[in-house]
Amino acid sequence: MTETLNKTRFLIDFGGFYHSIHSDLIDNRIECFEIDEDKVNYKETCNSYCIEFINSINDMLELNLKFIQIDSPKFYNYSTDKIEAEINENDFNKLKDTYLNSSEFVDYVNENSKSCSGFISFYNGFNEVIKEDEVLLQYMFDYILKEYADEIENYIFEMDFEIIENN
Repeated sequence: MTETLNKTRFLIDFGGFYHSIHSDLIDNRIECFEIDEDKVNYKETCNSYCIEFINSINDMLELNLKFIQIDSPKFYNYSTDKIEAEINENDFNKLKDTYLNSSEFVDYVNENSKSCSGFISFYNGFNEVIKEDEVLLQYMFDYILKEYADEIENYIFEMDFEIIENN
């Protein structure tokens, strides 16, 4: 009998598709392959892009994250698209072993989780953040995306996502 691992869903703030490098890469591919923009299924194309983005992170960090969906805001004036992903217990423990003992990560969480003008934090400081797995994972991946920004940029320029056309 196989043992099932606990899985946790969380959001990755990858920068979204609203006027970003990610939308530029999609637009460039559409132009490069001379695809009629009116025929592009942007929702499915963005899904394809995000699946490949997750695959790139998996390759880079030796994880097995699973793409769930794109979490898009109703309005883009306060937020942007995020990737909803799922992580298994073993991979989460691996990340915790790496980052919970890192003074740089603890400092990052303490600095970025504190309340400031115009923002009241519900998770003020590292000791509050680590109480909620989803919140901890969001801070971990915010930190990872900053820490590995150059490598991630190299990966995204090489990603093999599909431009999906409407039928």
